[in-house]
Amino acid sequence: MKRMQVTCVNCGGVGKSFDYSNIVSANNETGVVVFGEKDAVCNYCNGKGYTEYAVFSIEEAETILKHCGLNVDD
Repeated sequence: MKRMQVTCVNCGGVGKSFDYSNIVSANNETGVVVFGEKDAVCNYCNGKGYTEYAVFSIEEAETILKHCGLNVDD
């Protein structure tokens, strides 16, 4: 098994969560709104900026399936 890392989809790799209710400035003419950043850690990645998932080789996956009583039909 290998661990793969992927950029956190919640914070975009920043590690902080964003507060979209905290409007810092808004320009009524252009419609541009600037939101403030929270000092809170991202709940999804715990501030790491990435999440991990497991990748199994075919042999490892077949062993796991066999252990669970499942078959893979070719």
